[in-house]
Amino acid sequence: MSLKHIVVSVLFVFFSIYVAFLNPHESTFHLTQSHTFKLPTVILLLAAVFTGVLISIATFWTFNLKNAFFRWKTDFQKSRVEKKHSRLEGLFKKAGNLFLCGRLDKASTVLDKVLNAAPGHVEALNLKGKVLCAEGKSSQAVSLQKKALAEDPQNISVLFDLATTYAETGHTDDEINLLKKTHRDNPKAAQPLFRLRDAYLKKQDWKNILIAQDKILPLIRNNKEEWDEELKNKSRFLYARGKQQWEEDRRDLAISDFKQALKAWDKNSDAHLFLGDAYLETGKSKTALKKWIAGFEQTQNTVCLIRVQKVVCLEGGDPQELIQIYQKAINPNQPQESYKYVLLLAVLYLEHGQAENAKNILEENQTDHELLGSLLLTHARQPSNNGSNFDLIKEAIFAH
Repeated sequence: MSLKHIVVSVLFVFFSIYVAFLNPHESTFHLTQSHTFKLPTVILLLAAVFTGVLISIATFWTFNLKNAFFRWKTDFQKSRVEKKHSRLEGLFKKAGNLFLCGRLDKASTVLDKVLNAAPGHVEALNLKGKVLCAEGKSSQAVSLQKKALAEDPQNISVLFDLATTYAETGHTDDEINLLKKTHRDNPKAAQPLFRLRDAYLKKQDWKNILIAQDKILPLIRNNKEEWDEELKNKSRFLYARGKQQWEEDRRDLAISDFKQALKAWDKNSDAHLFLGDAYLETGKSKTALKKWIAGFEQTQNTVCLIRVQKVVCLEGGDPQELIQIYQKAINPNQPQESYKYVLLLAVLYLEHGQAENAKNILEENQTDHELLGSLLLTHARQPSNNGSNFDLIKEAIFAH
């Protein structure tokens, strides 16, 4: 029995006692005009108390039955809803499995059952859109995924899937606008920015690519491996923009981009090479040589040294610094890895009329089954003959 019912009963009893004490004598009760009877005050008091208890019990059970009926009704409705939800979720999972297995027709049929029962089922609408997209029905897919997004505007999964549909159907601008909205709603999430950057990559929009990349980096700072990889990507993007600037004859901006690319990742050999090429083309050959040498020191890319060698030979410069670099790079303990430097040094000696030095370096570092080395050694022993053959050998070594 609830406290409310107990309080009502107590009040009723006290009221009955009060009435009884106000009437200390016997009370006369008329059932009809001819039938009367008298009751002592004590009996009246007990009757009043008993009546109060009966009324309280009746009131309690009336409310209790009412609440019990309401609870039963609520539980019944809840059970029906749960059963329906469980059945729909089972169908949805089945549709998802069918979609992953490539059974699009079956998946579509099962999804139709789900949507007939629950037209606003967000995941089913989204999956149906993916099925339609896979079937080539892009406009219908977009329509359904937009409906799903209207039901749940903050659903990242639906946003990404709609962006994917736009991407697969060539609607890059729509994809970008959607991903920008996703980023605005989730500024601390890196994934929308990755997707946005990749969308800009399709358009080779290097300005916006780099803006997105600069927003990505602070969000992944705690993951060193990913951080390092994205720094390399930033360097590659800057290099690509620099090439574009160069082709558009904006040379100062191009050189600035190449420098920034190397600042982000100093082992970007393409940036080292192109930066040297840029300086060479603008008439700054000494600066170009320094950049290529620095590029080799950072990346160990022999193409940098080949660039230096071509310029030194073309302009008749002092080869001594380059000779020292080659001599330092030649490691007797690693003959196979060092042999490319042996060949380049021998070519450099021959181009500067030092055939004896070329012959010595080749004889000191011979390896088996090295055709270019044998041909070059033959030329070093008889440098006055077959000049045209030397050019062919040299080009082959440079391309090796």
